[in-house]
Amino acid sequence: MSRWTSASAAAIPDSLSFAEAAALPLTSLTAWESQFDRLGLDPDGAEAGSSLLFLGGAGGVGSIAIQLARLAGLTVIATASRPESRAWVRELGAQHVIDHSQPLAPQLAALGFNAVDTIANFADSDAYWAVMAELIQHQGAIVAIVGNRHPLDLNLLRDKSVRFTWEFMFTRAKHRTADLAQQGAILDAVADLIDTGRLRTTLRTHLGPISAANLHQAHTQLETGRTIGKLVLEGWP
Repeated sequence: MSRWTSASAAAIPDSLSFAEAAALPLTSLTAWESQFDRLGLDPDGAEAGSSLLFLGGAGGVGSIAIQLARLAGLTVIATASRPESRAWVRELGAQHVIDHSQPLAPQLAALGFNAVDTIANFADSDAYWAVMAELIQHQGAIVAIVGNRHPLDLNLLRDKSVRFTWEFMFTRAKHRTADLAQQGAILDAVADLIDTGRLRTTLRTHLGPISAANLHQAHTQLETGRTIGKLVLEGWP
């Protein structure tokens, strides 16, 4: 299989269509960097068995992150509330699913988790800040990808010596970091995992060609906050 890498670019997986491949790059980079660069987890399984809670498990980033976490041997807990989103995250490999519309701590306790080792927040940093501080294990780590609207009280993490980090997949490109080419390497790794059947595309909805009407439909769906997997538009009318 031929591959080329230039900065943050890589060839698409050989086994996917262009639409299926289009669902992957941004979310794959965000998911990979969140877990392996920011949380410091090992993709080869050095932390196998440790618990990782995904807040927002059924969205585009969560859908690829769950799969990567399972490949790393982690115990995956994902939040989802609707029957179809709960089924989706289980299909992707989540061992446990809890309902984010209900208090999380009692649900985790019922599963045998008094705390979790790491948390990846792909949903709402403000809404879950205090909850994350409550649920995280001492000396654990939290990563978030959604910017806060209000000041976050870092003192809530101090007692447990918890590490908090942001993930923004455009950081390397925006600042032309010395390791910018690492993103191309990540996409190459994801392509190999796809082509060997260990990862799957997260494309769930194909809205047809790129047009004003279809773009409006896509944005309307995304604004509901209830999108499962990724939406894709392909080609022109």
